[in-house]
Amino acid sequence: MRYLIATLLLAPAAAFAGAYAIPNENARDLALSQATVAAENGPEAAHNNPSALAGQRGLAFVAGVEMIYNRTIWSDPDLGSATLRKKANFPPQLAASYGNALPNGMGYGVGIALMVPGGGSLFWPTNWAGAGRIQDVDQKVWLTEVGVGFQPHPLVKVGASGLYYCVQEKLTQQLNFIGSQGLASLGLAGCAPTFGLSGEFRAPRGIPFTLGIAYRHQAPIDISGEAHFDNVPPTFASALQDQHATERVVVPNDFYVGAAYDVLPNLKVMGSWNLERWRVYSSDTYIGDKGLVINVPRNYHNAYVFRFGGELTKPSFMPRLTLRGGFLRSVSNQPTDTISPTLTDASSWAVSIGAGYEFIPGLRGDIGYQVAFFDKVTATGPEAFPGSYNTHVHLLSAGVTYRFPNL
Repeated sequence: MRYLIATLLLAPAAAFAGAYAIPNENARDLALSQATVAAENGPEAAHNNPSALAGQRGLAFVAGVEMIYNRTIWSDPDLGSATLRKKANFPPQLAASYGNALPNGMGYGVGIALMVPGGGSLFWPTNWAGAGRIQDVDQKVWLTEVGVGFQPHPLVKVGASGLYYCVQEKLTQQLNFIGSQGLASLGLAGCAPTFGLSGEFRAPRGIPFTLGIAYRHQAPIDISGEAHFDNVPPTFASALQDQHATERVVVPNDFYVGAAYDVLPNLKVMGSWNLERWRVYSSDTYIGDKGLVINVPRNYHNAYVFRFGGELTKPSFMPRLTLRGGFLRSVSNQPTDTISPTLTDASSWAVSIGAGYEFIPGLRGDIGYQVAFFDKVTATGPEAFPGSYNTHVHLLSAGVTYRFPNL
């Protein structure tokens, strides 16, 4: 009976690990495979690299929405196969910024961004072979970030930000009794603050080269909520009681370093490397108010991503058009003996394309598309649910940016 409760309470935090660190919802960033840490030029810099807010003149807004469509196929020679139910998710992004210059010419800027940088949406078929481990995962990680940038030297910009994460998650799991089935659900939520630092450095003598760095500190978040059980036979009622549960999740540190170079006046190429410090995710510990304490090892490793992009502005055949493209390789070699249908993380390749169009001075529309192909991973060891996972994800983002004239 203890196992039935344990299998409910050992899933939640997994849904924010590497595979569900959602790419930036901003259409320009998505089209450039988020290689933009040294090439930020809009209000979205409040999240990507706040130092780049310095020097952006006037008041500007950006609004966008991203569609995420995850297709994961699980298979096992003995247990069969299952495919996630078809479901798209639509995380939004809003950002605003204002920038100007001091009398000595040094720029400054402030900005705010609201977005969903992480989450999980895994809806497995009803009564699939792993329903006793997990049926549905629905998680959203909201972020509000306020950033400031200042230019103390013509070649140097520095920035800082305050971040406030809020996690919401709900999980359901099938409970198999002799002659009947029950349903267990768990809903948890919590918030916590953290901080970030950033910089942008330009080459001297007019060389069109920029170096960018951005760091966000980890955010340990205590989440709490209720566990609820339906259709529990009287024999099991004393063991499967509704109860309050708590758990700590950690949004990991991440660090970006990248460069951008103007090959031509209207052609910029860029690249970046970022570290996601998932080693902070060593275990999940769930505490229920009925005396149950469960510790589940995760033993995650750090992940890192190589990103590359190119942006062509004002082509001769259509000066109001901007064309973009990029690709990335994410290296996320997580332990296969703790892999779970609550989280099917793996290393991946992704390619992206996109475009922008300036409808009137100051008003630009953008669209970006990315497809990610995850390496096939197979669970190992006696504790992991057996089987292999094959995942690919489609992402489509659209947005508009408006910069007010003379403000």
